[in-house]
Amino acid sequence: MRSPINHALITATNTGSKPCRIYRYPALRLSENSQSETARLGPSQPQAVVTLDRGATAYAGLITASVDRNSQTKVTTSSIGLSLHGPDAGDSSTENGVDVPVPGGSLYVEDDNAQVTFWQDNVSDALAW
Repeated sequence: MRSPINHALITATNTGSKPCRIYRYPALRLSENSQSETARLGPSQPQAVVTLDRGATAYAGLITASVDRNSQTKVTTSSIGLSLHGPDAGDSSTENGVDVPVPGGSLYVEDDNAQVTFWQDNVSDALAW
């Protein structure tokens, strides 16, 4: 028996000409019915803000569902709303987000069980949770 896939990887690449910082975690809206941004996985917070040199990538892990798929908010989505947080704790750019298409066309998510990690500077740390 195969286990259901309940993780996804979110990437952000600095395409600018100067280094930049990416703060906290991605603010996600997983479905049209989402009442708030996806919960963050607190223990994944790195010790420092992730700084991206030109061309570098940051990673965040997304736990899309519980292993047993026991949820009241099951949905399959073709895009995820994504916004970035600013440097201040109360600063959020959630009003300026974009809809990012899901590779492969669709993704099963449970709004009530989903969690996102803080931005990491490597893939293994993002997917360790």
